[in-house]
Amino acid sequence: MIRLAILLQAFLFALGAGNIAFADNTPLFAPPRPASQNDEILLLSTREVGTVCLGNRMRDNLQCRRYTIDSRGKATWNHTDWQQEFLDPEETRRTVIYVHGNRIEPGEDRIRGMEIYRSFVALAKPSQSIRFVIWSWPSTPIPGPIKDYQIKAARTQPAGWQLAWFLDQLPKEHKVSVIGYSYGARVVSGAMHLLGGGQLRGLKLSDRVHPQRTPIRVAMVAAAFDADWIQPGRFHGLAMTQIERLVLVTNHLDPVMRFYYFSVGRRRVHALGKKGLTQPQTLGSAVNRVSIVDVTQNVGRSHALFDYLQSNRDMSTVWQNLTDVSYSTPETLPPSFAGVPSGRPR
Repeated sequence: MIRLAILLQAFLFALGAGNIAFADNTPLFAPPRPASQNDEILLLSTREVGTVCLGNRMRDNLQCRRYTIDSRGKATWNHTDWQQEFLDPEETRRTVIYVHGNRIEPGEDRIRGMEIYRSFVALAKPSQSIRFVIWSWPSTPIPGPIKDYQIKAARTQPAGWQLAWFLDQLPKEHKVSVIGYSYGARVVSGAMHLLGGGQLRGLKLSDRVHPQRTPIRVAMVAAAFDADWIQPGRFHGLAMTQIERLVLVTNHLDPVMRFYYFSVGRRRVHALGKKGLTQPQTLGSAVNRVSIVDVTQNVGRSHALFDYLQSNRDMSTVWQNLTDVSYSTPETLPPSFAGVPSGRPR
């Protein structure tokens, strides 16, 4: 019982660990200038929508803000019309969407999104300008960590529907990459499953705008959901049908990954962000589109987003897989699964 109590305390601490910036003296947020004059940075928020899954509610209440820097160097977030920003069929830039994790308040979503943008453009070195989007969903902390964790676990399902609905609105030729961190990865995976024709507890996409679209590149960092969910027939079993490349960033010392089973009440359940897929062979040929980047050695016992981003070599591999840079594709670079080094028999 004592050991269980200690583990529970560690898990509760880990739930909030993603909100902590460790170590260095770098300011938490120094507004960057866009890496390219043609880069565009936007915030899309469903916080005004809540958990309602209706197209007309999304259309009318999805909030959009554009990041701008005036002639005096002052950074501002100006309201703009999301449909005007995103529905141009002539758009050729890649859209890169970051979905944050749990326990993030309004304002903090921008801080974390900008850190992702800074890392992405510095390490991926995109060959052309990008449109970077911070996707904000209602994840403000709720009193009581376990209660918060359980409520937000359920909330990731409508959040996934809302993201899928938005992606379905985009012109089908648009090139899209999506990055999900922790519970944000759970939102992203659910969205891919819905785009593939699946359902989440009765939620599904009806009246599709673009039932066929360009496959999406996806990265999931410290993914806080069951390791078998993207296998065929499982909860997110159709997700891989929509994904061109999937990069999983794992860390088996991350306390949220280690104690994930507390959230589901089953000790044999592992988080996808701990060691990756438990049965990769079940994906069939789709397994060749999955790469695993194990950051355990460089990140260690932390669930803090900033600690993950400081692993520059690892994150460079992740970001480059999401861009149009000439890089190693999953077909030419064998993935490394669950403790098995790349290139060795699985």
